[in-house]
Amino acid sequence: MIVKKKFPPKVACVHCNGGCRAKQSPEGYDLCSYGCTGCGACIDTCHFGAISLNSYGVAEVDESKCVGCGACYLACPQRVIHLRLEDNPIVVLCSNKDARCKDACEVSCIGCGLCEKTCPAGAIKVSENRAFIFSDKCLSCGACAMVCPRNVIHDKRGILTHRI
Repeated sequence: MIVKKKFPPKVACVHCNGGCRAKQSPEGYDLCSYGCTGCGACIDTCHFGAISLNSYGVAEVDESKCVGCGACYLACPQRVIHLRLEDNPIVVLCSNKDARCKDACEVSCIGCGLCEKTCPAGAIKVSENRAFIFSDKCLSCGACAMVCPRNVIHDKRGILTHRI
């Protein structure tokens, strides 16, 4: 008898707050080269109508429509869309790797490490100037979100944090 392991469902998540779109160079380019550009490639690729652009011009996923197929991830030229386990609502909404990111975006992860120090499960590591959450270790307690000085870590349930 073959027993198939059941994996939790996944949903797409855009790892960009959109704050970088508020600051542009004199030539009109976004200062953050890691953020969502609002190009619409993910919207065109999604066959389920799960992605739209929010008021910042950043892609946003309607999790009730997302099936976690990964097509948007493959289509995104910036690679800011990732699949996350549906049962882990705590996410870092930033893809910036630049150590000077605080100059380009007011809501980017600055790699301060407060979340890593606060996490009771050791589920967060700061690497490449930003926080990463390991879903398999995360307790979804939100302690990291509560100490994040730039409100980059969010609870997708809206219980502990909210988008401004």
